[in-house]
Amino acid sequence: MSQGETLHELALAAVRRLEPGATAQALAVLGSGLDHTAFRHGALVVRVGTVPAWEPALLVLLRERLGWPVPVPRHVEEGAVVLDHLPGEPLLGRRPPAGLAARLAALLTDLHGADGGLREELEVLLPDDDAEPEEWLDGLDGPADLLAVVRGDVPQPAPVRVPAHNDLGAEHLLVEGGRLTGVLDWSDAALADPAVDVARLLRDLGPEFVAGLMARYRGPIDPGFDERVLFYARCAALEDLAFGAETGRQEYVDNALRAVGWLFPE
Repeated sequence: MSQGETLHELALAAVRRLEPGATAQALAVLGSGLDHTAFRHGALVVRVGTVPAWEPALLVLLRERLGWPVPVPRHVEEGAVVLDHLPGEPLLGRRPPAGLAARLAALLTDLHGADGGLREELEVLLPDDDAEPEEWLDGLDGPADLLAVVRGDVPQPAPVRVPAHNDLGAEHLLVEGGRLTGVLDWSDAALADPAVDVARLLRDLGPEFVAGLMARYRGPIDPGFDERVLFYARCAALEDLAFGAETGRQEYVDNALRAVGWLFPE
């Protein structure tokens, strides 16, 4: 970003590639993550920040070949991507609607179990996330008693890597009218342990939800799968607890504290 430019100016410039009459007054901040800020302008959303070069192509594959409800990329430039706005509200801090576990089970089965030509395309697009469970402890912080539990129960690495969202938290799930309307923020997608996608759902939506999902999931499951899901979920809860405290995002603190009740029952 050159001196004098702001995230708003960059977002507005990107939107104007599609809508020359777009105005700064109509541009509103939707939210922000560690590496990007999202803005809405009417029927468009623009993400400014780190945009992996492969992400727009991945969104097209997910929507057209696997039926994932992901936003369609409309324009891509350095540091920004303009997408169609999807209806719905983030699921973070809310009860999941009936049928969501079955819907996500089907979507994850197709993604994690992709084979043939689609698997080859995904392997070409996505980076490798070969981090072993022990590496999740690097920089992890939180209450000493909870950290001791996590550090004392590190599982063995996964035997497989699959195409994965890799950050499938409730904040990235949009729901409206009792149905899943969007799965957002694929910038962390990778060839990764399939247990990671289930782990954040356990953290945010609880064991009953995940039990319903796993009863229908037909992706790769190995003997250590459940152990890794619990480990990753515990790490992710501590990460969110720290993130919420550092950024003042109370909804993340509340969500993490609620998850502690089922992730650390002892």
